[in-house]
Amino acid sequence: MNNKKKGIFMSVVITCCLVIACLLIAPFNKAYNIGNHAYVNATEVSGTIVPYNILCICSYNYSYATVPQHIEGLEQGLGNLSYEITYENMDAKRFYEAQDIEKFHDYLAYKMEKSNASYDLIFLIDDTALRFAINYRDELFGNTPIVFMGINSVSDATTSAALENVTGIAETLDFESNYTLMKSLFPDRNEIVVLCDGTNTSAGEYVEFLKFTEDHPEITYTVLNTSYYTNKGLRRALSELDEDDIIYYLDFSQDGDGNIYTLKSAASFIDENVTNVPVISLSMANCIDNIFGGISYSYTQAGEIAGKMAGKILNGVDADNIPLVNETISEAYFYQDSLDEFNISASKLPKDCTIANEHFNIVRYYKENALILNLIMLVIILLFVIIVIQARFNRQHEKMLNNDYLTKIPNRHYINQKLEQLSSTYTPYGLAMIDIDHFKEINDSYGHIAGDEVLKEVSNRFSSIATKNITFSRIGGDEFMMLITGNEIDNADTICQHIRKMIKYPITVEGKNIQVTLSIGCALYPSDINDPTQVMSLADKALYYVKENGRNNYKLFSDL
Repeated sequence: MNNKKKGIFMSVVITCCLVIACLLIAPFNKAYNIGNHAYVNATEVSGTIVPYNILCICSYNYSYATVPQHIEGLEQGLGNLSYEITYENMDAKRFYEAQDIEKFHDYLAYKMEKSNASYDLIFLIDDTALRFAINYRDELFGNTPIVFMGINSVSDATTSAALENVTGIAETLDFESNYTLMKSLFPDRNEIVVLCDGTNTSAGEYVEFLKFTEDHPEITYTVLNTSYYTNKGLRRALSELDEDDIIYYLDFSQDGDGNIYTLKSAASFIDENVTNVPVISLSMANCIDNIFGGISYSYTQAGEIAGKMAGKILNGVDADNIPLVNETISEAYFYQDSLDEFNISASKLPKDCTIANEHFNIVRYYKENALILNLIMLVIILLFVIIVIQARFNRQHEKMLNNDYLTKIPNRHYINQKLEQLSSTYTPYGLAMIDIDHFKEINDSYGHIAGDEVLKEVSNRFSSIATKNITFSRIGGDEFMMLITGNEIDNADTICQHIRKMIKYPITVEGKNIQVTLSIGCALYPSDINDPTQVMSLADKALYYVKENGRNNYKLFSDL
């Protein structure tokens, strides 16, 4: 039985460990499968792996928020492909005049000639970079495959994708979903204020907004082009917005005074001059502090898709067979402070949205940390199962150790432990030694099976009068012991009489009545002796006295 329990215990432990191991391994298996495309490392020349050489031209410099987001996604999309990327920034936010574009052309042409660069693929980020590359393609890049992203003008993206060996992603803002969200969250606001500027990027986004309004004639809107306002005039225009208005934030990088605004300073400017007007951001670049949020275009996700496109092309897929991506690529992103300002509950927002500085939400926390939390719960369950099994095993082991296998009452080991505890603390107690009279004759006359039944029944009768202060144990054969503690010590004589009365009724075994009698000897500590270790010896003397004087009786040592 003991081995069986151990076998069950080990089986449970091994099963739980295997489950945990599978869950730990699963994420790592997924990490090596990016998309549905199997990437090779690169070309092989004379047994040497040569990384693919990629040129990435960005319209803006790296400090502009969309650029690092695009690059992060792009590199995720390229996955384990062996490649080297050269990044060139046009910095068109500051240098957009014709002579600036020409200077960049001369600079790039010089570098390419000087380094004898030959590229396997060209990445283009944003509209200015696309127009530059298309205009100078024959001169600089020939028929090298081009993948573009972040193109605000859908018409430019469509026209470029129609060229040979060119494909990419149009930056399509999700006006429809944001309009639906706006009506749900702010049903009383009926005037959309389109915040834009005079940049090429903003012009493309505004054209797409106009297309959107053609399908919604009920929409009323005004345009606030920051490039046409002085700093002071812009402050006044924003401060005059009221509770009927809601801002659609497309772009704000400059004003009519020639001031240039970073994304952070623009958001701060809006927050300082707008009161009780939610600002809906349609791109992740604008999702920073002080902005309410929205269903925003995700540059990171777009970059990842572009990276996967490039991986396919470098592995031999014709770019012309990869269609232009012009559906919305967005993620819902909001700020808790703004939600609190407008008393918007997270339950009203799109599922799986991101809330910056969110109040603790146990459901969302679980979703975001499901793997590690599941592993922790499995470990806890495993530990719980181990503890339960071990506790059960310990109880059974203790029961076997402390109880007589036949009669199920306490055994010699148990009673000896109790005596040691009482003796070590000099606690008063009484001890009675009990023998079944002529038990050998019972075995001889009725058989050992009948004898065992007699022992069980005697033990049952003992158990019927046992209390927390009266404990019976079988110490071997037909020998029993009774331990008396507490207030019952003074009732030792009465208890012994009660035992004799209880045992006088015959025991029926297989239809036969067997008459049983007992001999009992009892001694008390400290009334009989000051040494607790000698109490058992005195009880034995009292028992022998009873046996020598006809049995079927009891005697207290103090009465000898």
